[in-house]
Amino acid sequence: MASSRQLAGALALAALVGAAIPVGAEPVKCQKTIVQQMAKIKKQVLKRTEKCIDNQNLGKIPGPCPDAATQLKIQSTRDKAIAKIALNCPEPDRTTLGFPSNCAFESASSGVEATCAALPVTSPTELATCLACWKQAELFEFVAALYASHAVEVCGGGLDESSPVCSDLDCTTPLPDQRDLGDTGENDCQKAVGKAGVKHLLAVEKILEKCGLAGGTSASCLADLDVQAAIDKAVQKLGEGIHNKCGNRDPVPSVPFCCKFGMGNACVAASTRDECEMLGGTVQNNKTCAMDLTCDPLPGMQKITWWSSCPESATCPGTSVTTLDNLIDCVDTTADSITAELLCLQFPSGWPCPPSDGSPSGAFVE
Repeated sequence: MASSRQLAGALALAALVGAAIPVGAEPVKCQKTIVQQMAKIKKQVLKRTEKCIDNQNLGKIPGPCPDAATQLKIQSTRDKAIAKIALNCPEPDRTTLGFPSNCAFESASSGVEATCAALPVTSPTELATCLACWKQAELFEFVAALYASHAVEVCGGGLDESSPVCSDLDCTTPLPDQRDLGDTGENDCQKAVGKAGVKHLLAVEKILEKCGLAGGTSASCLADLDVQAAIDKAVQKLGEGIHNKCGNRDPVPSVPFCCKFGMGNACVAASTRDECEMLGGTVQNNKTCAMDLTCDPLPGMQKITWWSSCPESATCPGTSVTTLDNLIDCVDTTADSITAELLCLQFPSGWPCPPSDGSPSGAFVE
């Protein structure tokens, strides 16, 4: 038997979508199904791609990520989710809940966003396919932001609106070194950034989805003190998860290195890691080839290959990222921005989409 709170939420959602509900329509059930099934796609995209890159960094798989096995699992989950939504969202529900008759949530001329925008929306199956397309594009954008050293790979070769995989990242210059991090302390830190970032987005979106399913709107949910307290707790866990593995490691687009070559600690000048390996040398991070041609440690903190300004921003360059706390703040604000765009896909009547120019108007006050 449903609790009084569940019944109140159902009544609130019914009121939100309108008093006149067509015979045979079940908008509350449809809305809940959309949220549940999109969550399944979300977890597969984020966690599977995260695991793929972590394994690639360690040399366990060759990449690129998402690899064929990852893509197959994501596609299987997506197909099942689309079928489930189509089954539980008869045709009247699409208009009753306020979903548009097209898939143009944003205007785009190329890349995956243009592909999504051009999809037809004339049936429950087409609606679910549209939502899944946009959802994946936004989620892969978030993974690319988290894993700066693999951003180009994740997005299929481009980070702007031409990307065939990701919604565009706003600010990507200078581009961080695109490379595997190896079995290193830097990779331990990057793995923590990925894990904590994924957990954070999943937690924040779940908090707001629960509020939305109870009849809340963007404005009312973000003004709810209990909701904000829960989001604050998620932000705290994000910071703890990254600090525990990264210490005070500084983010930089290109980690300094020394090309160890020959006997002892001798080195040779090399402008890139690839050049060092071609010469037969060994790359040693956070070191420099000194005047006496030996690899000497650099003073200061260790580094992590990451963005020098937050890639999700209304204007470029984005907010400067020079410390680990800056990195954590960037992950948080990026998760806020991506979540706002994901929620507007699922709650069209109460959750307006942010502007498509990257403006953070949909970000959450914390």
